[in-house]
Amino acid sequence: MKLLVNDMAHEFLGETLEDLLLELGKNQQGIAVSIDLQVVPKSMWASTVLSEHSQVFIFESIAGG
Repeated sequence: MKLLVNDMAHEFLGETLEDLLLELGKNQQGIAVSIDLQVVPKSMWASTVLSEHSQVFIFESIAGG
């Protein structure tokens, strides 16, 4: 399926948000994710099924001052 991930087109063969994060090699610590402008709690990543043309934003925390 086709997704937008941080405003970039992405072809995704998986099913869930957790699958996407694994595919992208994202460390699941220190990030937040929204789908179609709705923040998804980390406890729901494994059960959140993505759909065609979902808009996913991954926010990564940056350490420092």
